[in-house]
Amino acid sequence: MIEKADTGLPESDPLVAGLNTWTRQDELQMWKNVGVIGLGFMFLFTAFQNMAALQSSLNPSAGIGVYTLAIIYATIILSCFFLPTIFIKTLKVKLSLVVCQAMYTLYIAAQFYPKWGTLIPSSILLGLAAAPMWSAKCTYLSQMGTYVAKVKGTTSEVLINRFFGIFFCMFQTWGIWGNIVTATVLAPKEDWHVPTDDELAKCGANYRVPPPKDSGDDEEGVPKHQVYMLAGIYLVFAIIGPTIIFFFLDPLSKYGEDERKEQKGKSGLQLLLATFSHFAKNKYQMLIMPLTIWSGLEQGWLGASFTAAYITCPIGVHNIGYIIIVYASTDAICSFLFGWILKRIGRIPVFTMAAIFNMGVMLVLLHWTPTVAHKGYLYLFAVLWGMGDAVWQTQINAFYGVIFPGQEEPAFPIYRLWESLGFLAAYLIGNNTELSLFMWILVAWLAVSFVGYLVIELLEYRRTGHFSIYLCNGGKTVTVEQDQ
Repeated sequence: MIEKADTGLPESDPLVAGLNTWTRQDELQMWKNVGVIGLGFMFLFTAFQNMAALQSSLNPSAGIGVYTLAIIYATIILSCFFLPTIFIKTLKVKLSLVVCQAMYTLYIAAQFYPKWGTLIPSSILLGLAAAPMWSAKCTYLSQMGTYVAKVKGTTSEVLINRFFGIFFCMFQTWGIWGNIVTATVLAPKEDWHVPTDDELAKCGANYRVPPPKDSGDDEEGVPKHQVYMLAGIYLVFAIIGPTIIFFFLDPLSKYGEDERKEQKGKSGLQLLLATFSHFAKNKYQMLIMPLTIWSGLEQGWLGASFTAAYITCPIGVHNIGYIIIVYASTDAICSFLFGWILKRIGRIPVFTMAAIFNMGVMLVLLHWTPTVAHKGYLYLFAVLWGMGDAVWQTQINAFYGVIFPGQEEPAFPIYRLWESLGFLAAYLIGNNTELSLFMWILVAWLAVSFVGYLVIELLEYRRTGHFSIYLCNGGKTVTVEQDQ
């Protein structure tokens, strides 16, 4: 047990009143809730992410598959402005998670009949649900971490970082389970032929989205029975996710949800306007914005352009599952390990490593197209990209929880807005240009983003005399002056 600390919480609070203690059972329930959220998202995104990664291969005609992904993220951008706060204030955090995850299932179900009339409406509904869902997840973990830290008299940043690290470690395994399914269902056809030199010349950096098919070409590509099997399996996964959260997640009211809301008393629009005003005044937030967009760009490029141009085109759609399993496994392991590594060597070496890996992979792929004989190199690139993504996902995510303490509802929609803008740009640019041009744009954007990050480090060095700024890690907090 931990003796009473000066928590700053209302005396009526259930964990402050009475014994004023934190028991082992409370500790287990806290970690159980982190695990339940991670498990629920893992099941849901095993369905969504894997089906999304296959859109450029399953529904390539006129780019319909990728355009639906663009619609999803365009809708997310719009929903970031109002819906997260409305959902969370109306339904509270737990029910917001359940309802929003349930809305994802419609997109998976639409894969049984993938036409404009089914994919567009389901994409819009999914986009409307995404921002409130992710905001609710971030709000739950950040609020629980802040609350428990106050009760235990410890630092909230360390606990929040551990929550996000464990969550993303579980979440990123979507690529393992989903691609086991993908690799099994999309087993290579006996009549699959090795591409000719002329066909390979249209792959890799020279790849362009194919033009619309004639009506008589519907049976080309992935056989319908395989599409239906994938959609059926992933629909089951998508339903399991919100079901787990509904039955096993404790309400956030256990961790001070009601007290937190009573203190704010602002409308969703007021909170959003206040957040944008704070963003415009804060140099750190403005400088981290390009890197937040980059996290969406790099994920969108991997899920649509890379899978179509470097896997499906030269070595066959049946290889997507195996390669993405390697990527997702690396991402999951590194999401867990990097919190420990950052605590010991600092963030600069790790962020630099991630930028070098991403930059190096793109520069190599700009001048190389895989063949069946050399497809092993794609697994190496998947490992390097997974390591980079683990850095961006865990540390940028946690950063927003620190610089917006007590303002999770407006803060995380801002994060999701910038990231979704990156996804949207990735799908639209990748669907309408030759891939080489898109990749040079990515190289330039990553360079700009990393410079912005280094400026943050430099400003902190000038302020403190040493590089000590950590993003929710190792007990060292980010100090952000509100009117810099």
